[in-house]
Amino acid sequence: MGKQKRPRRKPHKENPTGFVSTNHFEEIEDFTNVDKEEALQKVYEEVQSSILEEKLSGLQTLESMSCSKSMAERIAMDGIAKILGPLLIDHSIPVRASVASTLRHIVENGGEKACTKFVNDDIMTPLSTLFKIDYREWQPKLDCAIKGKICDEKETFIQAITLLWSLCENNEVAIKHVNELDLMSILLPYFDIATYGTEISIVVAQCILALSEDNPIALEELKEYEQNLLNLLNLKVNDDISSCDMVLLKTLVSGILMNINSHTESNKIHIVSQVINVLSETLVIDNINLSCNLSTTLSEEKEKFSRDTQKKIREFRKLLGAQQQALEILTNLCSEDQENELYSEIDDSEQIEGEEPMDDDESTSNNFCQLISSLPVELIEVISNSNLLKKVWNKTTDINNVIRESFSQSIEGRTLLKQIHLLRCRAYLCLHNFISTLDISILGGVENLYSTWCEIGTIVFKDADMNDIELLESATAALRAILQKLTEVQANTFSKLTVADIQPMLNGERQCPNANIRVNLIRILGNLALIISNNDNLHKYDIMKHISVFLLVTCATEPVAWVIGECLDALMDIFSEDETDKLAGEIQLTVKLRELIPIFKNKVREQKKALGDNVAVISTVNTNIIRFIKYKEKRIKHLK
Repeated sequence: MGKQKRPRRKPHKENPTGFVSTNHFEEIEDFTNVDKEEALQKVYEEVQSSILEEKLSGLQTLESMSCSKSMAERIAMDGIAKILGPLLIDHSIPVRASVASTLRHIVENGGEKACTKFVNDDIMTPLSTLFKIDYREWQPKLDCAIKGKICDEKETFIQAITLLWSLCENNEVAIKHVNELDLMSILLPYFDIATYGTEISIVVAQCILALSEDNPIALEELKEYEQNLLNLLNLKVNDDISSCDMVLLKTLVSGILMNINSHTESNKIHIVSQVINVLSETLVIDNINLSCNLSTTLSEEKEKFSRDTQKKIREFRKLLGAQQQALEILTNLCSEDQENELYSEIDDSEQIEGEEPMDDDESTSNNFCQLISSLPVELIEVISNSNLLKKVWNKTTDINNVIRESFSQSIEGRTLLKQIHLLRCRAYLCLHNFISTLDISILGGVENLYSTWCEIGTIVFKDADMNDIELLESATAALRAILQKLTEVQANTFSKLTVADIQPMLNGERQCPNANIRVNLIRILGNLALIISNNDNLHKYDIMKHISVFLLVTCATEPVAWVIGECLDALMDIFSEDETDKLAGEIQLTVKLRELIPIFKNKVREQKKALGDNVAVISTVNTNIIRFIKYKEKRIKHLK
């Protein structure tokens, strides 16, 4: 597995803007005893009513009913975008505000399926019309009669821009519409904090961040605005911008700047370095201390939270969102897009089906390694000087059980728990990419890496829930990267490892339903065997034998072709050295591998369309397995 890059169209955060989520209704309202079909038809009639109060009531009810994913999808599939879309440009501002809010919640809770239906139902036409007519040169107007509250025009804009953001996060066609209609030119002026305030600038930044990923048209326009964005990185806390808003906005702007500027362009190194420093400042935030203080307040107030407490919760959520965004930017900084190019160039039709390996002496895996480039020296210095690796590592720390129990007692607290959990997962993925990219000296040396491996190993094999797929996948990826790095430098570690010590890893692979995690564990075992083979370990032979037999058994029982390929690749790595000939003969390695080849090839044929990027390891195995077996057979014969 190469370095991770966050998928193109996934949400960057969980509500960093601090909006109240209608997911709360899921825990408050119970629709199970209501005829949902009848209720939906009634509310559809209400939202189309000519009576303003009835229409607004229906919109509020519909928003509440869309709290769950299944209901949000159902409502989207009913064509609600066609019904409500025209109301985005209704003459009544309260209606526009309520419609934008309702549509936004349906999309957010319904996910990709709801987004696709909305776009297919042409939601982009009324949405873009709303921006063009009402917000091309809009100036916020606060109603003095309700001072301190957001006016309907501002609320409409915030909800509409969040709706646009969600659509663009999940649907390429939505982005195409934005490009064709040049909505970017309407959005960019909203970075003017003095005119629009931080709340609007933040939500616009989040939307533009989504729009600017892998979007050349948007990036060209943003390049003209680059200096304005750089100026925002110099923001300071004042009466008009709070600390948490400043952190979130600067982090989002950093992400946009990173999309504009490739770190491989030497003339842009100074900008990327400035961005890294901003992200480093974001990651300094002490979540453990904030969680501890907030949990005490939540325990005392017991869900009847004061305004001050509600404000603290919103601010903490913003800070968590900013940190998650920072980790995702850094993760992508250390990823390599060339990997995807390699996968797409492999002609799997020949290499997967062929019974004989190619004669090319240079294997695909070697070519793959050559594609991975290191970061420029200037950036490595910035990363090292800012102690960034330690800051990322600190984000993997979990809260204690006392805080967890306190948070679990309220809806707001449970939402914080989800964000903290997601932040830990992002931190492990970021750590994985840093370890894969940086030299071992920058990573703190062999002993520091070994210590980190032991800490993560305790979490993975002892503390974590085996059903916590996201955490296990990211944490085992970090474990795998550390072992790979230790293998590369032939570190003299794990000298006291025993067969009993590796048993939890074997059990984890057997029990885990997720293929990505199984592959991580397989590679961990393979790299452990390689390290042990070069160490003075009293149990070396038994450990290598135990791991090798386990991998052979896994090949015979594993249902996923890609995972079998990883097992076979690991076995070839383990037995590539001549010193392993005796063990290979004892476990009948070559005999069993020949038996496994037809099983492997049949599964590859069956699952060919589902291989995706994983075709790389399949190709590597097909290229080398026969040649490897023949070579090892000759070596084993000489032992007799």
